[in-house]
Amino acid sequence: MKISKMTNDFMNDKDSVFIDKQTVNLPISHRFYTLAQALADYQGVDILPYTDNNELLTGLVREGAIKHYQKLLNDSPPPQACVLIVITDEPTPKLLLTRRSNRLSSHAGEVSLVGGKRDDTDKSSAEVALREACEEVGLVGADAQILGYLPMQISKKGLLVRPVVACVGAEVVDKLVPSEDEIARLFWLPFDVLYGTPVDFVFDRQITNSTAKMHTPAWVYDCDDDGIPEVVWGLTGRILSSLMEIGFGVGHEWYYKIV
Repeated sequence: MKISKMTNDFMNDKDSVFIDKQTVNLPISHRFYTLAQALADYQGVDILPYTDNNELLTGLVREGAIKHYQKLLNDSPPPQACVLIVITDEPTPKLLLTRRSNRLSSHAGEVSLVGGKRDDTDKSSAEVALREACEEVGLVGADAQILGYLPMQISKKGLLVRPVVACVGAEVVDKLVPSEDEIARLFWLPFDVLYGTPVDFVFDRQITNSTAKMHTPAWVYDCDDDGIPEVVWGLTGRILSSLMEIGFGVGHEWYYKIV
């Protein structure tokens, strides 16, 4: 049964056309059939706004952001980066997350989904996400089943990021090894955690010459019971919030507020 639409005619021009979203076929007996159907049925905007409930954007900055967003909607550009949301196919699913190395120039030390920028040689969003997942944690593409796609998000550096949703067998969990160059830690978040309301997470943010308290939703969870919880917020949090709303009908408010 067809449960997703292709955005490009790659059958006629396979060598030159980048495929954003491809057709997904799952049997109705598949554990994630309902999720795949919900992703395919999504009819909203394909680029989610980044201006709502964001007190960091004020005045001319907000005005410029709104104009930039409207231009993106009109131009409908392809994604510049892709991430892979990896869920285990088992009765109590888990979600793959990483904590990025402090040595990285972007999002250093933050919890992240596997993924990265699109290369000129990449043929599809799924290919980008799977290639990056292999480079970062050793996930073999053949071990992943694509379930669908979420609308693109805009990163804080202005990149358009396409989330690709996939599942893997439970036996894959112990096979993955994080790349020391990019990943400080690989961990598995119980998927049920995402059904819970995120906490109001507060941290210091430098604004001009002063320090302010920034409030934002976050899932805080100690995956290994070692007393060191991981904090899932920012772009990763927004993407997972989108997954919960579109894929499971569970809405979480997302905001950035300065106090």
